[in-house]
Amino acid sequence: MKKQSHSIGYLLVFLCLTFNALSQNLYTARGYWEESNKETYRKIKQKERVNDPLNDEERNYLIDYERYLANYFERLSDAEKLRYEQMKPEWDRELLSPTKPEVVKEEFEWRGRDRFVNFLYGAIYGTSFVLIAEIDNAAAVGIPLVTGGLWALGPVFNPKKYETIDRPVLRASNTGKFLGFVYGASLGIMLGGDSENTYKTALGLGTLSSIALGEVGFQLQKKRNFSEGHIELMRHYGVVGPWLGLSGIAATNTENVNLIGASLLAGGVSGLLVGNQMSKKYDYTKGDVDNISTFTWISTGIGFTVMLEAFQNNGSNALLLIPAAGTVLGTALAQKSVRGVYLTKRQGSTISYSSGGAALLGLGLVTLLETESATVAIGVPTALALITQQILFHKYKGENLLHGIQGRGNKDSSVRFSVRLTPENYFINQRLPMRSPEGYGLQSGLNNQIVNLKLTF
Repeated sequence: MKKQSHSIGYLLVFLCLTFNALSQNLYTARGYWEESNKETYRKIKQKERVNDPLNDEERNYLIDYERYLANYFERLSDAEKLRYEQMKPEWDRELLSPTKPEVVKEEFEWRGRDRFVNFLYGAIYGTSFVLIAEIDNAAAVGIPLVTGGLWALGPVFNPKKYETIDRPVLRASNTGKFLGFVYGASLGIMLGGDSENTYKTALGLGTLSSIALGEVGFQLQKKRNFSEGHIELMRHYGVVGPWLGLSGIAATNTENVNLIGASLLAGGVSGLLVGNQMSKKYDYTKGDVDNISTFTWISTGIGFTVMLEAFQNNGSNALLLIPAAGTVLGTALAQKSVRGVYLTKRQGSTISYSSGGAALLGLGLVTLLETESATVAIGVPTALALITQQILFHKYKGENLLHGIQGRGNKDSSVRFSVRLTPENYFINQRLPMRSPEGYGLQSGLNNQIVNLKLTF
């Protein structure tokens, strides 16, 4: 009986210790911070700070909730209280960053553009067959129409395949088709070399690769549901890769067709691998990638402008590496600049569309001036596109960051940010004496702030 009572006593002690440990785990520093920043509490607290009248319900809520917070804090262990003091500034910064726009899934519909692109790829496959088979009668027109129609009838032949698709699935499929044709044709050029039938090999392998990669992209997107930004970044690097490969091989002044094809293919594969890795490091939006692509090609245009200017003094093919360097630098800078901005589709497409319009405007002006300088012909459109892109990007960046600082667009947010400039303090500071280095509390002569930043919660 005595042994049994001891066992029961040990069990009770164990249960008490376990309960105490579990109770402490329920009250954490992070949990207290989250409770302190509940949206309803912050809104009412902000009204109280600015002396807005509170109704009885809000006043009672504030009293009860602050009593709850005080009780929560008392239950924190000393270690958790210390952690709260250390981590609070970092956690508070989470309230200042803009949130990534939520993706609203819409019912899929075949837009005119989707129907045309699907038909176009089918027609291209038919045209490849016509060129390979050297058909020159009425079938040369009929076969592309037939294959285009067959590709458009995909939802009829295999309705189950298209039941749950959305816009990103179609975009991934079209990206696969486009890049597949480029890579397959590059493989054909590498294998065919200087042969007179190289174009047939390139068309045949390009068609097969396009169909295969299009289906791979379709199925992968259905299963894994990559973000639209991931798809667009893969497409971007998938195009940049072959361009860099071609630039590199062109700089060597080689005439080996096999090597040219191999460089295109190697650049394409490398581009996809790099694009996939970049997509894992940061979750870009589609708008982000639109801006990245726009700035990349503008940087490439700047590279061509510099190359043409240098080409007048030095005709070396190595100068072709300058536009390639512009491409790499532009992509790297643009990727860094969009982090934390979360450009929307509308913002990204507006930047791309407007920058293209500015480039066309510049090209039109150059044409009207009848200039014969290739440097001016490329430099002016590129400069106008760059100015437009930078103006719009910084405009949208400011809007998005302000949207995040002001509580994600909520007018009743408790977060307020203000800036006050007092340039006259510079002259006042110049007249203030500096403390001796031997004295305690060494300080600089800057005692009055020129820029005052104020952030309140």
